[in-house]
Amino acid sequence: MHPSNPLFQKCLAYLESLPNIKAVIKEEPYCSNEALADGQLIINTSHTTVNYICEIKTGLTNDLIEQVAEYFANLGKKLNHGQRPLLITRRLSSLVVDQLLERNIEFIDVDGNIYLNSPEIYIVVRNQVLKDSTNKSLEITAAALQIIYVLLKQPRCISVKEYLDEKIAYIAGVTPKTIKNTLTKLQELDYIRRKNRGYEIINYVKLLERWELGYSEILRAKLLLGTFTPIGKRNFSEVEAEIKEYADVYGYLIGGELAASIITQYLRPISATLHLKKNINDRQIAVKLKLKPDSEGKIVLLQSFGHDNCQQNEFRNLAKNIVHPLLIHAELVRTGNSRLKETAQIIYNKYIKEIHQNND
Repeated sequence: MHPSNPLFQKCLAYLESLPNIKAVIKEEPYCSNEALADGQLIINTSHTTVNYICEIKTGLTNDLIEQVAEYFANLGKKLNHGQRPLLITRRLSSLVVDQLLERNIEFIDVDGNIYLNSPEIYIVVRNQVLKDSTNKSLEITAAALQIIYVLLKQPRCISVKEYLDEKIAYIAGVTPKTIKNTLTKLQELDYIRRKNRGYEIINYVKLLERWELGYSEILRAKLLLGTFTPIGKRNFSEVEAEIKEYADVYGYLIGGELAASIITQYLRPISATLHLKKNINDRQIAVKLKLKPDSEGKIVLLQSFGHDNCQQNEFRNLAKNIVHPLLIHAELVRTGNSRLKETAQIIYNKYIKEIHQNND
Protein backbone atom coordinates (compact mmCIF):
# COMPACT_ATOMS: atom_id res chain seq x y z
CA MET A 1 0.00 0.00 0.00
CA HIS A 2 1.08 3.58 -0.58
CA PRO A 3 1.65 5.14 2.85
CA SER A 4 -0.16 8.36 3.75
CA ASN A 5 2.40 9.64 6.25
CA PRO A 6 5.15 11.68 4.54
CA LEU A 7 7.83 10.13 6.74
CA PHE A 8 6.80 6.63 5.69
CA GLN A 9 6.95 7.77 2.06
CA LYS A 10 10.49 9.12 2.56
CA CYS A 11 11.45 5.98 4.47
CA LEU A 12 10.47 3.72 1.57
CA ALA A 13 12.27 5.92 -0.94
CA TYR A 14 15.42 5.88 1.19
CA LEU A 15 15.35 2.10 1.73
CA GLU A 16 14.84 1.37 -1.96
CA SER A 17 17.78 3.60 -2.83
CA LEU A 18 19.95 0.98 -1.12
CA PRO A 19 21.12 -2.05 -3.15
CA ASN A 20 19.02 -5.24 -3.11
CA ILE A 21 16.33 -3.78 -0.84
CA LYS A 22 12.59 -3.79 -1.39
CA ALA A 23 10.23 -2.33 1.19
CA VAL A 24 6.52 -1.88 1.68
CA ILE A 25 4.25 -0.44 4.37
CA LYS A 26 1.78 -3.25 4.99
CA GLU A 27 -0.42 -1.57 7.61
CA GLU A 28 -0.84 2.08 8.62
CA PRO A 29 -1.49 2.25 11.51
CA TYR A 30 -0.63 -1.18 12.89
CA CYS A 31 -3.01 -2.66 15.43
CA SER A 32 -2.93 -5.99 17.27
CA ASN A 33 -4.44 -7.26 20.51
CA GLU A 34 -1.29 -6.19 22.35
CA ALA A 35 0.18 -3.25 20.46
CA LEU A 36 -0.79 -0.10 18.62
CA ALA A 37 1.86 1.54 16.44
CA ASP A 38 2.18 3.86 13.45
CA GLY A 39 2.72 1.16 10.85
CA GLN A 40 4.10 -2.21 9.76
CA LEU A 41 7.14 -2.19 7.48
CA ILE A 42 8.20 -5.27 5.53
CA ILE A 43 11.77 -5.25 4.20
CA ASN A 44 12.74 -7.83 1.59
CA THR A 45 16.26 -8.65 0.46
CA SER A 46 17.40 -11.26 -2.03
CA HIS A 47 17.46 -13.91 0.68
CA THR A 48 15.23 -12.86 3.60
CA THR A 49 12.25 -10.86 4.88
CA VAL A 50 12.14 -8.72 8.03
CA ASN A 51 8.95 -7.61 9.75
CA TYR A 52 9.19 -4.28 11.58
CA ILE A 53 6.54 -2.54 13.68
CA CYS A 54 7.22 1.18 13.38
CA GLU A 55 6.78 4.18 15.63
CA ILE A 56 7.37 7.68 14.26
CA LYS A 57 9.08 10.03 16.71
CA THR A 58 10.71 13.24 15.54
CA GLY A 59 12.46 16.10 17.27
CA LEU A 60 14.59 13.69 19.30
CA THR A 61 17.22 15.21 21.54
CA ASN A 62 19.75 13.65 23.86
CA ASP A 63 17.63 14.31 26.96
CA LEU A 64 14.79 12.20 25.52
CA ILE A 65 16.82 9.07 24.75
CA GLU A 66 16.08 7.29 28.02
CA GLN A 67 12.33 7.71 27.52
CA VAL A 68 12.60 6.56 23.92
CA ALA A 69 14.65 3.52 24.95
CA GLU A 70 12.08 2.57 27.57
CA TYR A 71 9.24 3.04 25.09
CA PHE A 72 10.78 0.76 22.46
CA ALA A 73 11.75 -1.86 25.03
CA ASN A 74 8.11 -2.02 26.14
CA LEU A 75 6.88 -2.07 22.54
CA GLY A 76 9.21 -4.99 21.74
CA LYS A 77 7.70 -7.04 24.57
CA LYS A 78 4.21 -6.63 23.07
CA LEU A 79 5.08 -7.80 19.56
CA ASN A 80 4.53 -11.22 18.04
CA HIS A 81 7.37 -13.62 17.32
CA GLY A 82 9.32 -12.46 14.28
CA GLN A 83 8.33 -8.81 14.70
CA ARG A 84 10.83 -6.13 15.70
CA PRO A 85 10.29 -2.53 16.88
CA LEU A 86 11.67 0.20 14.61
CA LEU A 87 12.04 3.93 15.14
CA ILE A 88 11.25 6.12 12.13
CA THR A 89 12.60 9.64 12.53
CA ARG A 90 14.48 12.45 10.84
CA ARG A 91 17.39 14.86 11.29
CA LEU A 92 19.20 13.09 14.09
CA SER A 93 22.27 14.72 15.54
CA SER A 94 25.45 12.67 15.74
CA LEU A 95 25.08 12.53 19.53
CA VAL A 96 21.57 11.07 19.31
CA VAL A 97 22.70 8.56 16.67
CA ASP A 98 25.48 7.43 19.01
CA GLN A 99 23.02 7.03 21.88
CA LEU A 100 20.62 4.97 19.76
CA LEU A 101 23.45 2.73 18.54
CA GLU A 102 24.71 2.24 22.08
CA ARG A 103 21.25 1.13 23.22
CA ASN A 104 20.73 -1.06 20.14
CA ILE A 105 17.57 0.77 19.10
CA GLU A 106 17.00 0.08 15.41
CA PHE A 107 16.07 3.19 13.48
CA ILE A 108 15.69 4.80 10.08
CA ASP A 109 16.43 8.51 9.89
CA VAL A 110 14.95 9.48 6.53
CA ASP A 111 17.62 12.15 6.11
CA GLY A 112 20.39 9.59 5.83
CA ASN A 113 21.10 7.59 8.99
CA ILE A 114 20.04 3.97 9.33
CA TYR A 115 20.67 1.17 11.80
CA LEU A 116 19.08 -2.25 11.28
CA ASN A 117 20.44 -5.09 13.40
CA SER A 118 18.51 -8.35 13.28
CA PRO A 119 19.53 -11.94 12.55
CA GLU A 120 18.18 -11.45 9.01
CA ILE A 121 19.60 -8.04 8.09
CA TYR A 122 22.36 -5.69 9.25
CA ILE A 123 22.75 -2.18 7.87
CA VAL A 124 24.55 0.83 9.33
CA VAL A 125 24.73 4.12 7.43
CA ARG A 126 25.97 7.39 8.96
CA ASN A 127 25.20 10.57 7.07
CA GLN A 128 28.24 12.71 7.70
CA VAL A 129 26.64 15.83 6.22
CA LEU A 130 23.52 16.01 8.36
CA LYS A 131 24.57 14.29 11.54
CA ASP A 132 26.14 17.39 13.11
CA SER A 133 23.46 19.80 11.98
CA THR A 134 21.97 21.66 14.93
CA ASN A 135 19.84 24.24 13.16
CA LYS A 136 17.28 21.75 11.82
CA SER A 137 16.00 20.35 15.09
CA LEU A 138 13.19 21.85 17.09
CA GLU A 139 14.59 23.66 20.08
CA ILE A 140 12.18 22.54 22.76
CA THR A 141 12.13 25.60 24.95
CA ALA A 142 9.40 26.53 27.40
CA ALA A 143 8.20 29.14 24.89
CA ALA A 144 7.97 26.53 22.10
CA LEU A 145 5.99 24.24 24.40
CA GLN A 146 3.56 27.04 25.24
CA ILE A 147 2.99 27.51 21.51
CA ILE A 148 2.47 23.80 20.89
CA TYR A 149 -0.04 23.71 23.74
CA VAL A 150 -2.08 26.42 22.02
CA LEU A 151 -2.00 24.46 18.75
CA LEU A 152 -3.19 21.32 20.54
CA LYS A 153 -5.93 23.22 22.36
CA GLN A 154 -7.09 25.16 19.29
CA PRO A 155 -5.85 23.25 16.20
CA ARG A 156 -7.77 25.45 13.80
CA CYS A 157 -6.08 28.63 15.02
CA ILE A 158 -3.32 28.07 12.45
CA SER A 159 -5.68 27.47 9.53
CA VAL A 160 -5.83 31.15 8.58
CA LYS A 161 -2.63 33.07 7.92
CA GLU A 162 -4.00 36.57 8.60
CA TYR A 163 -2.52 37.92 11.87
CA LEU A 164 -1.59 34.33 12.75
CA ASP A 165 1.62 35.13 14.62
CA GLU A 166 0.02 37.92 16.64
CA LYS A 167 -3.03 35.85 17.61
CA ILE A 168 -1.07 32.87 18.89
CA ALA A 169 1.50 35.14 20.56
CA TYR A 170 -1.29 36.79 22.56
CA ILE A 171 -2.72 33.47 23.73
CA ALA A 172 0.60 31.72 24.43
CA GLY A 173 2.34 34.70 26.01
CA VAL A 174 5.35 34.78 23.69
CA THR A 175 6.58 37.10 20.93
CA PRO A 176 5.33 36.95 17.31
CA LYS A 177 8.92 36.25 16.22
CA THR A 178 9.00 33.15 18.46
CA ILE A 179 5.71 32.03 16.90
CA LYS A 180 7.09 32.40 13.39
CA ASN A 181 10.32 30.51 14.17
CA THR A 182 8.51 27.71 16.00
CA LEU A 183 5.95 27.18 13.24
CA THR A 184 8.79 27.00 10.71
CA LYS A 185 10.56 24.34 12.79
CA LEU A 186 7.35 22.36 13.31
CA GLN A 187 6.82 22.36 9.55
CA GLU A 188 10.39 21.16 8.91
CA LEU A 189 9.85 18.30 11.35
CA ASP A 190 6.54 17.28 9.73
CA TYR A 191 4.34 18.12 12.71
CA ILE A 192 2.43 20.71 10.66
CA ARG A 193 2.13 21.49 6.96
CA ARG A 194 0.92 24.29 4.74
CA LYS A 195 -2.76 24.27 3.85
CA ASN A 196 -4.41 27.01 1.84
CA ARG A 197 -3.45 30.28 3.56
CA GLY A 198 -2.37 28.75 6.86
CA TYR A 199 -1.25 25.43 8.36
CA GLU A 200 -2.72 22.20 9.64
CA ILE A 201 -1.46 19.62 12.14
CA ILE A 202 -0.35 16.47 10.31
CA ASN A 203 -0.59 14.03 13.24
CA TYR A 204 -2.31 15.38 16.33
CA VAL A 205 -1.39 12.42 18.56
CA LYS A 206 2.31 12.65 17.70
CA LEU A 207 2.37 16.36 18.44
CA LEU A 208 0.58 15.65 21.72
CA GLU A 209 3.18 13.03 22.66
CA ARG A 210 6.02 15.42 21.85
CA TRP A 211 4.42 18.17 23.89
CA GLU A 212 3.87 15.93 26.90
CA LEU A 213 7.52 14.87 26.87
CA GLY A 214 8.54 18.51 26.83
CA TYR A 215 5.98 19.43 29.47
CA SER A 216 7.35 16.80 31.83
CA GLU A 217 11.00 17.64 31.23
CA ILE A 218 11.01 21.42 30.70
CA LEU A 219 7.81 23.42 30.98
CA ARG A 220 6.55 22.00 34.27
CA ALA A 221 9.86 22.72 35.99
CA LYS A 222 9.70 26.33 34.84
CA LEU A 223 6.15 26.74 36.14
CA LEU A 224 6.70 25.00 39.48
CA LEU A 225 6.02 27.30 42.45
CA GLY A 226 6.28 24.65 45.13
CA THR A 227 5.28 21.24 46.44
CA PHE A 228 3.31 21.07 49.68
CA THR A 229 1.72 18.80 52.23
CA PRO A 230 -1.07 19.52 54.78
CA ILE A 231 0.00 20.83 58.17
CA GLY A 232 -0.62 18.40 61.00
CA LYS A 233 -1.82 14.87 60.42
CA ARG A 234 -4.50 15.71 57.91
CA ASN A 235 -4.67 13.40 54.92
CA PHE A 236 -5.47 14.49 51.37
CA SER A 237 -9.19 13.73 51.62
CA GLU A 238 -9.49 16.30 54.41
CA VAL A 239 -7.92 19.01 52.23
CA GLU A 240 -9.79 18.03 49.08
CA ALA A 241 -13.02 19.83 50.03
CA GLU A 242 -11.13 23.02 50.85
CA ILE A 243 -9.28 22.96 47.52
CA LYS A 244 -12.60 22.76 45.69
CA GLU A 245 -14.21 25.43 47.89
CA TYR A 246 -11.48 28.04 47.48
CA ALA A 247 -10.93 27.52 43.74
CA ASP A 248 -13.67 29.99 42.82
CA VAL A 249 -12.72 32.37 45.62
CA TYR A 250 -9.06 32.66 44.63
CA GLY A 251 -9.35 31.92 40.93
CA TYR A 252 -6.93 29.03 40.60
CA LEU A 253 -7.65 26.05 38.36
CA ILE A 254 -7.74 22.50 39.69
CA GLY A 255 -5.64 19.93 37.83
CA GLY A 256 -3.84 16.63 38.34
CA GLU A 257 -5.43 13.66 40.08
CA LEU A 258 -8.12 15.69 41.80
CA ALA A 259 -9.35 17.18 38.54
CA ALA A 260 -9.17 13.75 36.90
CA SER A 261 -11.35 12.25 39.63
CA ILE A 262 -13.88 15.07 39.30
CA ILE A 263 -14.30 14.75 35.53
CA THR A 264 -14.13 10.93 35.27
CA GLN A 265 -15.39 9.63 38.64
CA TYR A 266 -12.88 6.83 38.03
CA LEU A 267 -10.32 7.10 40.84
CA ARG A 268 -9.89 8.25 44.41
CA PRO A 269 -7.34 11.07 44.29
CA ILE A 270 -4.36 11.31 46.60
CA SER A 271 -2.85 14.45 45.04
CA ALA A 272 -3.74 17.68 43.26
CA THR A 273 -2.10 20.22 40.99
CA LEU A 274 -3.27 23.81 41.30
CA HIS A 275 -2.64 26.18 38.40
CA LEU A 276 -2.34 29.75 39.69
CA LYS A 277 -2.96 32.77 37.53
CA LYS A 278 -0.31 35.46 37.58
CA ASN A 279 -2.12 37.74 40.01
CA ILE A 280 -2.55 35.02 42.65
CA ASN A 281 -0.17 34.92 45.62
CA ASP A 282 0.98 31.33 46.09
CA ARG A 283 1.86 31.95 49.75
CA GLN A 284 -1.67 33.13 50.40
CA ILE A 285 -3.04 29.92 48.90
CA ALA A 286 -0.67 27.80 51.00
CA VAL A 287 -1.70 29.63 54.17
CA LYS A 288 -5.43 29.39 53.39
CA LEU A 289 -5.20 25.65 52.71
CA LYS A 290 -2.90 25.13 55.73
CA LEU A 291 -0.05 23.69 53.68
CA LYS A 292 3.67 23.51 54.37
CA PRO A 293 6.54 23.05 51.90
CA ASP A 294 7.48 19.41 51.36
CA SER A 295 9.54 18.05 48.46
CA GLU A 296 7.52 14.81 48.67
CA GLY A 297 4.20 16.58 49.08
CA LYS A 298 1.11 15.67 47.11
CA ILE A 299 -0.15 19.19 46.44
CA VAL A 300 1.67 21.03 43.67
CA LEU A 301 1.31 24.71 42.82
CA LEU A 302 2.13 25.71 39.26
CA GLN A 303 2.27 29.18 37.70
CA SER A 304 0.00 29.60 34.71
CA PHE A 305 1.38 30.74 31.36
CA GLY A 306 0.09 32.83 28.49
CA HIS A 307 -3.16 34.77 28.52
CA ASP A 308 -5.30 34.40 31.64
CA ASN A 309 -7.71 32.07 29.83
CA CYS A 310 -4.97 30.06 28.10
CA GLN A 311 -5.32 27.08 30.46
CA GLN A 312 -9.07 27.40 30.98
CA ASN A 313 -11.12 24.44 29.77
CA GLU A 314 -13.80 25.16 27.17
CA PHE A 315 -16.07 22.15 27.66
CA ARG A 316 -19.66 22.95 28.60
CA ASN A 317 -19.99 19.97 30.93
CA LEU A 318 -16.91 20.89 32.98
CA ALA A 319 -16.79 23.42 35.81
CA LYS A 320 -14.82 26.55 34.97
CA ASN A 321 -12.43 25.94 37.87
CA ILE A 322 -11.10 22.78 36.19
CA VAL A 323 -7.95 23.21 34.11
CA HIS A 324 -7.95 22.13 30.46
CA PRO A 325 -7.95 18.31 29.98
CA LEU A 326 -4.68 18.58 28.03
CA LEU A 327 -2.92 19.64 31.24
CA ILE A 328 -4.71 17.04 33.34
CA HIS A 329 -3.69 14.33 30.86
CA ALA A 330 -0.06 15.53 30.83
CA GLU A 331 0.10 15.41 34.64
CA LEU A 332 -1.25 11.86 34.75
CA VAL A 333 0.94 10.27 32.07
CA ARG A 334 4.19 11.76 33.41
CA THR A 335 4.01 9.56 36.51
CA GLY A 336 4.21 6.18 34.76
CA ASN A 337 1.56 4.90 37.20
CA SER A 338 -0.73 2.36 35.48
CA ARG A 339 -3.78 3.49 37.50
CA LEU A 340 -3.28 7.07 36.37
CA LYS A 341 -2.56 6.05 32.77
CA GLU A 342 -5.93 4.28 32.64
CA THR A 343 -7.59 7.46 33.85
CA ALA A 344 -5.59 9.48 31.33
CA GLN A 345 -6.96 7.26 28.56
CA ILE A 346 -10.52 7.95 29.72
CA ILE A 347 -9.81 11.68 29.61
CA TYR A 348 -8.31 11.36 26.15
CA ASN A 349 -11.31 9.43 24.84
CA LYS A 350 -13.86 11.75 26.44
CA TYR A 351 -12.31 15.16 25.84
CA ILE A 352 -9.04 15.33 23.92
CA LYS A 353 -10.22 13.00 21.16
CA GLU A 354 -12.96 15.51 20.36
CA ILE A 355 -10.32 18.20 19.74
CA HIS A 356 -8.29 15.71 17.70
CA GLN A 357 -11.28 14.85 15.51
CA ASN A 358 -12.10 18.52 14.99
CA ASN A 359 -8.58 18.93 13.61
CA ASP A 360 -9.22 16.33 10.86
